[in-house]
Formats: sequence, C-alpha cells, structure tokens
Amino acid sequence: MKKEGEEDDRDLSKLILADTASAIPPLSQQPPPMAEGIADFTSTSRKRTRTEAGQETERGRREKMSDMYALLQTMVPTLFPKATRVKIISETAEYIKELERRRDRLEEMKKSIGAVAATPILVSQCSNPDSSLRVTVSGNVAFFGIQSVRARRGLATQVIMVFEKHEAQVFAANVAVNHGLLMVTVTAFVGNNGDGVIDKIIRDIRNL
Repeated sequence: MKKEGEEDDRDLSKLILADTASAIPPLSQQPPPMAEGIADFTSTSRKRTRTEAGQETERGRREKMSDMYALLQTMVPTLFPKATRVKIISETAEYIKELERRRDRLEEMKKSIGAVAATPILVSQCSNPDSSLRVTVSGNVAFFGIQSVRARRGLATQVIMVFEKHEAQVFAANVAVNHGLLMVTVTAFVGNNGDGVIDKIIRDIRNL
C-alpha cells in the first residue's frame, strides 16, 4: 500500500510541475521588469516635455499678439484705451484707408501745382468799414486773406466751413487777433476752379 501511495504522489508531482511549466514561460522569454518601468517613465517624460514646450510656444505667441494690439492702439487716434480686439482691427483698417485717401489728395495737389507754374494773380479784393477780403490765385492754389474788425466768436470756424462746403482742400490756415482785428489766412487747393468754386467761396465768406 505504501508503494502505491508513493507512486500516486510522484504522479501528482509530475502533473503539478507540467502545469506549472506550461503556465509560466521560461525566464529568457520574460521582459526584464525594470526595463519596462524605465521605458514607460521615459515615454511619459517625453510626452510631458513636448506638452510643456507647446504650452510655452503658445504663451509666447499670445504675448506677442498682445504687444502688437497694444502698439496698434497707440497708433490709431480714434481708439480708446479699453477697446476690444475686434474694434482695434476695424478702426485700424479704417484709419489706413483714410491715410491712403489723404495721400492721394496730396499727390493730386502736388501734380497740379507742378503742372501749372503760374504767376500769382489777384482775382478779388473787396472791403467795407467792417471787413476786407483779398484772394490771390496761383495755378490750382488760392490764398485767401480775411480781416474783420468784428472779432466775434466762431467766425474763423465759419470761414473754414465755407471751404469744406465747396470741397476746397485746405492745407494751411492761420488765425490771429490784434487789437480787436481778426485776421484769417487760408491756403486751399481749388483745382481748375470748375463751377466757379473761388467765386462761390468769396460770396459765402462775404455773407458771414
């Protein structure tokens, strides 16, 4: 009976060893546990480094954009300190268009003045006890000299508005008051005096 029990024990041990061998692969086929841990740590570290680098790049881009918006805000006179970015862009675009229009007008005046090298011609001189008006024209440019003993408030502004009404481009104006005598001088671009612009301006100034 003892031999039979010993044989049973040996058979059972063989079965256990066989199952264990089939369930657990040889050591040569198992990856080193430390190597796997190092690889996972390295991969995570690289991902973290790339994320931090991307965040730093984005932060730098936003700071640069903020600086550019602040610069535009100081260059465009119609912008208020707390303007939104949309407002900054739209007002900047309008300001650029206005500068281009001014440039075109100045180029037109420059060409017209250069094309006509005329001797200044006195086209009008009139006076009364209260005021006098003298107009001299050279090419497409007219010089208006106005004097008034009635130095009432707002008269100089009204004179300038006359030029705006008749679309005469004013590029120089001076106002002075001396002992109650108001003196206004205006240099304006009147083109080829089409539709009698100068005469209309003289008429309106005299009626002020």
